[in-house]
Amino acid sequence: AGWVPRLGGGHQEVDRILDELEQIYASQPNEWLVADPIASMVMREEGYEDEDELEDALGGSWEAFLGGMPHIEVRRNARDDLEFKVLKPDPDAPPRRLTLRVDSRDDLWRVLFKAPEATILIPHLEFEIGADHKRRVDTLYNYIAAAEWNLSSHIRGRKDLAAEYVVAISETVEQLLGLLDVEQPFDLVLNDPAGASIFKPDH
Repeated sequence: AGWVPRLGGGHQEVDRILDELEQIYASQPNEWLVADPIASMVMREEGYEDEDELEDALGGSWEAFLGGMPHIEVRRNARDDLEFKVLKPDPDAPPRRLTLRVDSRDDLWRVLFKAPEATILIPHLEFEIGADHKRRVDTLYNYIAAAEWNLSSHIRGRKDLAAEYVVAISETVEQLLGLLDVEQPFDLVLNDPAGASIFKPDH
């Protein structure tokens, strides 16, 4: 099924690598950059001893990591070197509303580049995953799992919440867990006023 990035619950390390990659890219004058020297720069900045250590942190190869990112394009140049470019948000892009039908667990392993302003709606639960303060790149599975974890944490051990409220939140938690098992097909709706969010694969 290809490479699935090591994102979600313990993905802070991957997020740091991605931040470093984007900062290096933004500092370079060329649109396309050869991938291997950038990997070396990331290793130096993040303190990895060698490429094996970097790829262990990523959960896959450097090439697969770049190719798995929705907002990064890759190609081979004339010398067969891997090159990449980071897609910049189009300030003139129209708002985007995307509906994704989830029929199986495989659909949950799609990666979503979610713009800071974007929200994810699960219509049949009337549940929304809100906007973040920064861009986020994650699998759909992990967006839902993080929402479930956050709700569970909100009520765990609390004595100051009304019983009816706790019951309602607990029911939503169970429903979100059911989505992770794809007990039945459901829709996810991405609302992005900036029009910058991208799925991969996009079909």
